[in-house]
Amino acid sequence: MAKELPELVAAAQAIEDDQRRLEELADALGKTKLQSEKTISRAARELQNALEQQEQLAKSLRVLGEAMVHMQERQQSAVTKLGARAVEIQTRRGRLSELMLRYAALGTKASELLQAMATSLEAEDKAAAIAGADAQLVTIVDEATALAKEARDDDFIELAHESDVLKQKFHAVRMQLGSARKTTVN
Repeated sequence: MAKELPELVAAAQAIEDDQRRLEELADALGKTKLQSEKTISRAARELQNALEQQEQLAKSLRVLGEAMVHMQERQQSAVTKLGARAVEIQTRRGRLSELMLRYAALGTKASELLQAMATSLEAEDKAAAIAGADAQLVTIVDEATALAKEARDDDFIELAHESDVLKQKFHAVRMQLGSARKTTVN
């Protein structure tokens, strides 16, 4: 099955064909000798054909103009779609940056808590240190859970996964801390 030519190409090809035919008619008419009634009548018919071809060329030029207008409409449609997508990309980038900043802050908070836990577990009142660390761990786990949910809701699957991993790690630390609390109490 033959592939259909694009509208603009077909219009340009029609113009080229019409122009070539007009030039051929003009050349032929220019070579016609005007020596008798017969040759003058034939030249008049050739002139009429050339004028009709000129009208056909004008029609083809109008079709090209219409094709250009249609091409411009298609271009504008594509540009409008690109603009809308650019806004969407910018919005998504901003939202992801916001969530990534929260994730980074949560990671910093978790790192600081782990350092504080390492030094506070050597304190005299280990039960108070463990209780304080547990309260901070609850906050970190809750924030990681909330961040994972927001990331998943916004379809940022990778960030949601990373937040879930952070939540699970600190939930495990909290469980270990609970075991340490039982050992300290006994």
